[in-house]
Amino acid sequence: MRIGEIGKTIIDGELTLRKLMAIRLGRQAAFLVVAAVFGGFATITGHALLWAFFYQTFGFSVLGASGAVFAVDIIAACMFAFMGRRSYMTPEEIRVRFAREHALNELRQTVALSAVVGTVAGPVTRHTGRAIWNLFRTMTGRRPRA
Repeated sequence: MRIGEIGKTIIDGELTLRKLMAIRLGRQAAFLVVAAVFGGFATITGHALLWAFFYQTFGFSVLGASGAVFAVDIIAACMFAFMGRRSYMTPEEIRVRFAREHALNELRQTVALSAVVGTVAGPVTRHTGRAIWNLFRTMTGRRPRA
């Protein structure tokens, strides 16, 4: 029964871990979508206003104002792409991973212990133990029972 309980714990931990990973990856995909939308809107709507701002307010040349607008677009796209690419595990996900690994180690130990106990208490071991005991009795001068 203990192996079944440990197996259930492992499966529950794995399901929780997969759910948390899906949430994290969904959040990451959402950041990437925001980056793409922002990049699209920035290139369509903001360029004329930003170009006029650089041209009139700062006194840039036509080429200088265009270069400044391009630099702002690149910085914004890189910022959101960086936010979308970063993927940190949440504390809950880390906790679930540790619990799953602990349960897996416990399952391995339980299975190993079951195998050792089965070997020691099994019929082959009893027969071997009896043969060694009879050999010991024969060597010490006592006759084994028939």
